[in-house]
Amino acid sequence: MKNILLKIALVIVLLMFAAALASCGNSNDPYAPPTGMISATDEKADFCLYVPDEWQIDYSTAAAGAYFSASDPSSVSVMAWDLEYTDTTIDDWWATNVDEVNVVFDNFTLESEENITLSEVYGKKYTYTASLGNFNYKIMQAACIKGSSVYLFTYTSIPENYDLHTEEVAQMLQHFIIK
Repeated sequence: MKNILLKIALVIVLLMFAAALASCGNSNDPYAPPTGMISATDEKADFCLYVPDEWQIDYSTAAAGAYFSASDPSSVSVMAWDLEYTDTTIDDWWATNVDEVNVVFDNFTLESEENITLSEVYGKKYTYTASLGNFNYKIMQAACIKGSSVYLFTYTSIPENYDLHTEEVAQMLQHFIIK
């Protein structure tokens, strides 16, 4: 009797394992979201942004993006656009971008700048604080240039909530794909 129960239990475990493997989706799809994440990108885009499945996809802008919740509107977005000059470096791009940031925000303070890789492309990550009216923000922008396009990932939060999502944002950057 014990042998029969053991065999039945083994068959059940094997069936559960097979079902789990079958539910993983099409492993041949290079753009399938990683486990626990959802796509925040229109399939026509030439990049893929994946966010944790508990984040809310934001369809209100032309950028691919998501926010954490109504009570904590920390957000991420990705925009891509063609550069005017094909010989633009990431440092050239940042010099222009920081000028534009200073037009929009007050009290801009660059906290850090570091080299990173986005989708196997060299880039830079900038973290800064700034204010808009009476509101203070902490922002991280990660950018890279591939071909004649710049790809800009932006994480925005109020300073007191910024560190709550840095691990999730790191995962988003790790899984970001430029097609």
